[in-house]
Amino acid sequence: MKRENNNNRSRMTREAFRRRKQPFYKKKPFLISIILILVIIIGLFIIWRVNSSNNSNTESTEQTTHKIEKVKPKKNTKKKKSTKKSAKTNQAEKVTKEQPEQKVQKQEEPKQQTKIQNPGTYNDLVYDTDWYTFKISNEVKLIKDANGDAALMVKYNYTNKTNSNEIPQQVQNNAIMLKQNDKQLSPTTATGDNASLINSTNSGQVLPGKSFDGALLVKVNDTTSEVTMYFKNIQTNAWLDSTQPLKLD
Repeated sequence: MKRENNNNRSRMTREAFRRRKQPFYKKKPFLISIILILVIIIGLFIIWRVNSSNNSNTESTEQTTHKIEKVKPKKNTKKKKSTKKSAKTNQAEKVTKEQPEQKVQKQEEPKQQTKIQNPGTYNDLVYDTDWYTFKISNEVKLIKDANGDAALMVKYNYTNKTNSNEIPQQVQNNAIMLKQNDKQLSPTTATGDNASLINSTNSGQVLPGKSFDGALLVKVNDTTSEVTMYFKNIQTNAWLDSTQPLKLD
């Protein structure tokens, strides 16, 4: 056996013998296996990095996409709401600003007076204001109305000082009051020859700046008691201190 071992050693070259005696970590198989393991580890690491970077990129793109989708509708919605609100506001401003002006114009058109200079005066059978003038006639008489009852007829001349058509009876009924025994007398209807004068006074219109000869007719409670005429202050709607007594006997 010893001879065989010696023969085998003699047959081996010095280089082969040296390689055989090398430690295991210096041998080629071990080094090759280590290199393969390192290559596998590096490959796995590269694959992991690539996957992680891809995942991060997809997440970032999804996030940015979601952000853009959320932001755009909000901006559009705000713009639409603001325009609707502004339109409603404009409409609301037109309604609140224009309508009062129209109402004021309609109220001021009949008289077109900004300041009243003469709210009402009565002197020597003339009742005068900025809106009209009544000249009371001396012709005051008792007549029979359409029902046959006693009535007092007072003729007058009416002048329209306003800028609109006026009906004498409506102006006189509002501005002149007749009382007998502290009771206000009520208008009544005429008959016969006096009917045309009273009817034209009650329904006819007088143009601005024009005059009209009319008359008022009131029913009296008795034919002996005095009747008193009162005249209104057009600014305060109170009755003037000046009055006109009318004797019936």
